[in-house]
Amino acid sequence: MTASSTVFAAKATAATDSMTTLLDELRSVTDGLGRADLSNRLMSARQRITDARLRIVVTGESKKGISSIVNALVAADVCPTAGPQGRGPGHGPIVIEFGESRSRGTARPGEPAEVTLPAPLLADGIVLIDTPGVTGADSRQATALLELLPTADAVLFVSDASQEYTAPEIRFLQQIHQLCPMVACVLNKIDSYVRWADIQKADRKHLTDAGLGLPILPVSAAMHMMSSRLDDPALEIESGMPQLVDFIRTHIVARADAVVRDSFANDVRVVSDHVALTLNSELMALQDPARSAELIERIRGARDAAEALRKRTANWQYVLGDGITELTVAVDHDLRNRLRALIRETDEEITKTDPARQWEAFSKRLDDRIAEEVNDNFVLAHKLSIELSTKVAEKFAEDGRTRLPSLPGSGAGTVSEQWGTLEALESGRAGVIQRTITSLRGSYGGVLMVGLATSLLGLALVNPWSIGAGLLLGANTFREDHKSLKARRKAEAKLAVARLMDEVVFQVNDESKQRLREVQRILRDHFTELAEEMLRSANEALLAAQEAGNLHDSQRNERIGQLAATADRLRELRVQAGTLALTPGGA
Repeated sequence: MTASSTVFAAKATAATDSMTTLLDELRSVTDGLGRADLSNRLMSARQRITDARLRIVVTGESKKGISSIVNALVAADVCPTAGPQGRGPGHGPIVIEFGESRSRGTARPGEPAEVTLPAPLLADGIVLIDTPGVTGADSRQATALLELLPTADAVLFVSDASQEYTAPEIRFLQQIHQLCPMVACVLNKIDSYVRWADIQKADRKHLTDAGLGLPILPVSAAMHMMSSRLDDPALEIESGMPQLVDFIRTHIVARADAVVRDSFANDVRVVSDHVALTLNSELMALQDPARSAELIERIRGARDAAEALRKRTANWQYVLGDGITELTVAVDHDLRNRLRALIRETDEEITKTDPARQWEAFSKRLDDRIAEEVNDNFVLAHKLSIELSTKVAEKFAEDGRTRLPSLPGSGAGTVSEQWGTLEALESGRAGVIQRTITSLRGSYGGVLMVGLATSLLGLALVNPWSIGAGLLLGANTFREDHKSLKARRKAEAKLAVARLMDEVVFQVNDESKQRLREVQRILRDHFTELAEEMLRSANEALLAAQEAGNLHDSQRNERIGQLAATADRLRELRVQAGTLALTPGGA
């Protein structure tokens, strides 16, 4: 482990220790008050801090060096690199975590394999997920990958310096960025292409035109491997890998640390507010008994407000219900609109060409386009779900500081395997022999008809005139049969596309509705739980204020001293939490 990584790990450990110590002390207060709900919340916060692993997904198009980048980051050859045909089929993601060197394979194709390594970068709490390469946004592999992104902390998108970004790559990056805002682009193989700087400049323009302000980091995994073998520090710097590692630590890890610290401060603030309500209510009732009636009335008002938040008639419940309905309609309309446009495109293509000639290639292109449109639809659903969550939170608490729940992934990876592919064209199976037989039937009719007519003139049934007529009618029959068969194939092709689209709409809508119902349930349960916390705090405060009037004068001063000391310590803990939250690394 390098000196910089050792210092980084030491600071992270010190920050974690400071935050967990404060949470434990605050939990002792909530335990003393009998607030198991608040203690459980603090325990969950403690677990998030002590197990704050960062999931970084490494992805990109096939044969761009995804696995070689991962191997370079962990300084070990743990991920199979692509051959001429890319990584072998059936390989799922490889999850790489810190620990003793070991690996666990997967029993079924597509499932993640797990690897642990004592790598310095992984010691910072980073989990790297090496994914199979995709072919831009136009593939079902991309659909499965998008399912990983909502739970990822960051994404490294790998391309190489052989060419600038293609349109599918830009669209795929847009989808990735909507699901995981922290994205960095890695330009690999700069050692193999002398004009890599021009490619980087062109990529920057494509990203800017698409509204993506993403960093592009030029690296060479091969140069890094060579520098390791030769123990050449200058070559290592030239490879760009140290700069990539620094970027991960100073941007991705620091950003995640800020999120953890902000969540920590919010948990301390909310819990201390609940505790302070009970402490201050009893303290005020003891210090000023003459105003206890007024105090109790105010607390009852707060309790009634909390009770109203818990009811189904609460405003946030209406916002949630109406929002889910509108969201479902919007997602369904978006999907149908996308697929209708795709049907029009395919109908135009079928009308212009003979579908039988390239039916397999056409089917593959259509399948890719469907996956692309479904991906965009699920990304839209996820984005609108997050927006709805924010709206409900704003309605629930006007100060806008209510914590938001974690929502499920896009769901695209599950549904992508449920619709089939285009059916084979039955009319496309007619071969030359069958069409020749049809032409001979037309020829026979021509020979017979003209031969009978010319026989009245004394000519034989088979004569030059009847043979010529037979050839003309046979050729015409062959041509008309070809046109008829082609028209039939086009009609069958359009019908096959329509049937496939119906299946896609059915499967995607079913999955989308299930996911949105899950979003509704998660949001409803989350904000109901918050309302119940508020109601319990109000009830505890009311009970404390009422019981304060029953204390004897000899006990009153002692109790005031105890409450004042606890309240002072609570304020100190809150100030300490704010300091820790505002200080990077918890220093």
